[in-house]
Amino acid sequence: MKTAGIPDRVVPMKVIVCGVQRTGTLSMRYALYQLGIHDCYHMHDVFENPSTDGPLWTRALKAKYAGGDPLLKEDWDRLLGNYQAVCDVPPAFFGPELAEIYPDAKVVILNRDPEKWYVSVLNSIHSKRTIFDQLALLFCLTFNPDTRAWLSFGMTMFKYGWPFDHRTEKKKAIAWYKDIYKEFRERIPAERRVEFSVGEGWKPLCDFLELPVPKIRDPETGKLVEAPFPHLNDRFAFHADNAQTQAAWMETAVNNAWAFVGKATLVGVASFGGYLLWKSRLGGRF
Repeated sequence: MKTAGIPDRVVPMKVIVCGVQRTGTLSMRYALYQLGIHDCYHMHDVFENPSTDGPLWTRALKAKYAGGDPLLKEDWDRLLGNYQAVCDVPPAFFGPELAEIYPDAKVVILNRDPEKWYVSVLNSIHSKRTIFDQLALLFCLTFNPDTRAWLSFGMTMFKYGWPFDHRTEKKKAIAWYKDIYKEFRERIPAERRVEFSVGEGWKPLCDFLELPVPKIRDPETGKLVEAPFPHLNDRFAFHADNAQTQAAWMETAVNNAWAFVGKATLVGVASFGGYLLWKSRLGGRF
């Protein structure tokens, strides 16, 4: 169903990057930006808009993996209408579907060695959370609706998108990785897609997209030279970005807490929450 006042699509969908988490998706996002493709939807966008985007992604995941009501083109346009490209999860779960919905978009299969991918995910998304991380999450869940929206979406994504424990079920994780790339290649016509990894640099990507390689001016010679291909979001950068997001959530939670409860009550709630957490040894992947 269309929403009044919201156009079907603000900008055309130009590039669909079929690449799951930790395959160089953030580097691709910045590379596409340098090529004039604005903007590229990424997991970061769900982080920033969990209350608006999370429910639509939740519905899409349930439709694909649990027989729920599928998203119509109008729904996808409402979610992605301001973006000329998509990459990372959750969009990667729907690479073939998005390729069908947007037949004029070019498709990039973003590759990484499965073993290296597994280790990268293990050291980032699935790294162990400290007791302080868990306490902070409990506090944010209590006082920040965006955190609750994010957790609701995240639980759905783990249930349907990754139905295994990445930390302990390596064979299942790698099998999932290979299967989703098999689906990309089986369902998306070969003439619409290119195989690519961020280590290849600009040329194969620009050749496929029919765009010129970005140039920058050399500060020493003053000549135009090929711009370096972006390489972002290594393990340390991932944790730094995560900490920044959590800090923003915490700031909102603290402001909300002070707005609704007094100082003494706040201290009591935090103390009691910490006690319950200690008693239950709350753990998990969020």
